[in-house]
Amino acid sequence: MSANSFPFAARLIGFNQQETEIFDATFALDQGKGYGYFRLAEDNLQDPDLYIANAEELKALVALSDLRPSDVRPVLLVGTPTIPLPYTRVDRPIRWQRLFEALDNLIEKRADTLARLEASDVVMVPERRRRNRVDIDLTDPADYESLRTELPHGGAVLIVDKSPAFRDFVAEFLARHQIEVLWAKGEAEAEGACVRQRVSVVLINTSIADVDPFRLCQTVKTARPNDKTSVIFLVSKSSDYDVDAARKANVDGFLTKPVASQHVVSALKKFMHLPR
Repeated sequence: MSANSFPFAARLIGFNQQETEIFDATFALDQGKGYGYFRLAEDNLQDPDLYIANAEELKALVALSDLRPSDVRPVLLVGTPTIPLPYTRVDRPIRWQRLFEALDNLIEKRADTLARLEASDVVMVPERRRRNRVDIDLTDPADYESLRTELPHGGAVLIVDKSPAFRDFVAEFLARHQIEVLWAKGEAEAEGACVRQRVSVVLINTSIADVDPFRLCQTVKTARPNDKTSVIFLVSKSSDYDVDAARKANVDGFLTKPVASQHVVSALKKFMHLPR
């Protein structure tokens, strides 16, 4: 496997703010075999290529079990877990050369697995939506089941952007799913579209002049009170996403531009049913 011109996305689980910042700074040095890695922000809806989990944090291990890592989306444990787990592991304190060697090995194994899946025409499953459990392991399974929400069937996808180009891009690969893709270039048009018909997901380009994306999010979510509408922000870079303001407005997450078609489809599958 040769070095790639793009970095691989890693989702960190169970690390504190200081450790997360160290990962960010170390990833920026572009170590390893030249594949490159970057950390996905918590609200970034892009599917990760792999997970890095704090093996000494019990909540991280619980979250990891829900995410169901595999050879397609592998996990690297940092530290020693309290119980044996069948995952690649590196010791603490972290020796970064060994960590990058472990990441590179996982990525190469992942590439081989993806090649076999592609040859067998197996469809990759998107990352499960992440939701913190009420507690570690004391909650009745029936309570977990009650937290699950059925993905809406039907409904359009609305693109709010200054031009219809991205709408056309999305409509092209959603045509096979028979999903209608609408376009609005401002808040009034977006609200009108959501009032007139059922819209399952709204993607808002946050760089549009004269559009308040947070206000628009709240508007489209209440346009049809009996329908569930999810909102995804399209941002230029992760740092442009105001986490506190977005969560207050009930934004469901974000994707960074430019966004590849597979990441759009994967994000949509988290919030709506896409027929085969």
